[in-house]
Amino acid sequence: MLKRLFVIFILTSVNQSFAFEQTDTLGTNSLLFNGTEYFKQFDQTKGTPFFPTEKTNGSVNYFGNWYYNLDLLYDIQDDVVVTRDVQGLLKMRLTREKLDEFIVDGHLFVKLKLTSLTGEFYEQFYKGQRQLLMQWRKITESDTPENQKFILRKTLFVLDKGEVIPLSSTSDLFEIAPQHQKELKKVFREQRLSFKKDPIKASKVIINEIEQKGW
Repeated sequence: MLKRLFVIFILTSVNQSFAFEQTDTLGTNSLLFNGTEYFKQFDQTKGTPFFPTEKTNGSVNYFGNWYYNLDLLYDIQDDVVVTRDVQGLLKMRLTREKLDEFIVDGHLFVKLKLTSLTGEFYEQFYKGQRQLLMQWRKITESDTPENQKFILRKTLFVLDKGEVIPLSSTSDLFEIAPQHQKELKKVFREQRLSFKKDPIKASKVIINEIEQKGW
């Protein structure tokens, strides 16, 4: 009797575990392919509107499901993510409201609602009580494709309890916990950090120090 109950328990546990799995696949009816066609004119010899990356392989968390090994492009001019349709022919624009996060060429982007109700995408470098994020954008000086020149702009910042703290110089790092500037400057010197040479590394070390100390 005990053996029978044990078998029933195992089968029930397995069935429950499968119930929590996300089962959407890359079939023709997949939720991944419910977006609209992406079309934009630009002269590639003068640049592109896409996030600068060597590889376009990536993954997306879409409609609550993870999809892997996709061909992805991130248009940082319009802040939209693009993939191929099921035939691999057309470019599909993923619906922002259903896209929570994505990874392209090892870069993790998350959606946060800092400036709009539908949210915007930011590259995430650190996540604890605070987040270290970067907003990537490209703008153009002309509306006509033949005269377009894409200009890249990057904004690094810390998100601390809803407060945005821009990071553009070494001194900005110490403003994350201004009451502990003396201790943070000592860490900065001892670690031989350089915000100018590697702002991401310098920022991660300082933020981690702040959080490890509970400041």
